[in-house]
Amino acid sequence: MEITTRPIIEEESVPFREAIMLGFGEDLNDEEFPPEWLKVIPLDRTVAAFHGDVIVGTLAGFPFDVTVPGGEQISMAGTTIVTVASTHRRQGVLTAMMRDHVKDGRSRGEPLMGLWASESLIYGRYGFGVASENEEIEMDQTRVSVEGDAGSIRMITAEEAAEVLPPLYDVERARRPGMLSRTAKWWEQNLFFDPKARRHGFSAQRYLVHETDGRPDGYALFRQKADWETGFPNGKIRIREIIANSPSAHTGIWRFVTSIDLFPRVVFWNLPVDDPLRWKVPDHRRIVRKRWDALYLRILDVVQALEARTYGMDGNLRFSIDDPFMPDLGGSFELDVSDGNGSCRRVKGADGDLALGIVELSSLYLGGGNALAMSLAGSVRGDADSITLLDRMFRGDVAPWCEEVF
Repeated sequence: MEITTRPIIEEESVPFREAIMLGFGEDLNDEEFPPEWLKVIPLDRTVAAFHGDVIVGTLAGFPFDVTVPGGEQISMAGTTIVTVASTHRRQGVLTAMMRDHVKDGRSRGEPLMGLWASESLIYGRYGFGVASENEEIEMDQTRVSVEGDAGSIRMITAEEAAEVLPPLYDVERARRPGMLSRTAKWWEQNLFFDPKARRHGFSAQRYLVHETDGRPDGYALFRQKADWETGFPNGKIRIREIIANSPSAHTGIWRFVTSIDLFPRVVFWNLPVDDPLRWKVPDHRRIVRKRWDALYLRILDVVQALEARTYGMDGNLRFSIDDPFMPDLGGSFELDVSDGNGSCRRVKGADGDLALGIVELSSLYLGGGNALAMSLAGSVRGDADSITLLDRMFRGDVAPWCEEVF
């Protein structure tokens, strides 16, 4: 029987959700994965693979805006809930769904797609490259002190947080490439929705706000888990998100979460790679750090994407882009940068200063890639001066960071 792909309709939302959970080896739990969650994804942005009447593959796209270097926020389809039933692996199911998904993004005029990869080997063949990284950190607060000036901290309720947090988040989002737009529904379903099924043995979510001269300028979301070993406290603080709009907010928040009595272990899974925390801790070796791939990006429209961001160096480059999954999206291009602003156009002919794949261009796009390293790996080809110019053009002053898995 032929496998077909299409968006789901409202009446198929339950089997669609069941197929998602089965794909991740879990059972559908309305408390952890409520029906309302699908309301943040328009049904016409879903893709289901059907074998007869049975859903054997799932995929969807959140309608995000993402910040790019220079502060512009452009449309990005947030690829999510990608599963293929174990009974239907290696039958072209994911490729068929991804092709529908890419074509849908193109039809909507979205220049970018982004995702977090459950398996890092999958998405390169569809044109996605690692555009941002993060650091997972762990600290023993009995061995850590955070130095610097700070304001005041107060704990707030979820109701107050719903008013205070979004404006502070938007301040950081305006300057940090890779950060995503959040609707009121997104805040409600993903930041403030706190059922016990999502706590995994930890406390309810805590909300704190930092104030400098009485004005909020930062916040943190975290949970606690008490633990005792041989009569000594060994509790854990698990941070979900920290947003600091000022140096004092950054210092004050980190000083607070590393000084809570009975909770010496502090963990955070998603620290920006350029975060100044380690420069505020005298013995920075006490911060155990592990770097991970984070946001994967796929450029759908080279001209639109390259003209949306700003650049670190002026200059002119001609380059060819290889896009094996969607060959018509590749080709030859010319990028001219003046006063940090880029003008890009398609050009005829294959000759140019550089040759690279859509994966590499997508990895460079948010400013966190390294064209020189890519050239040493053989994935960016050209003369040394052009490769150096490419690297300096695309490098950003602020490291890209995506604040949450979607």
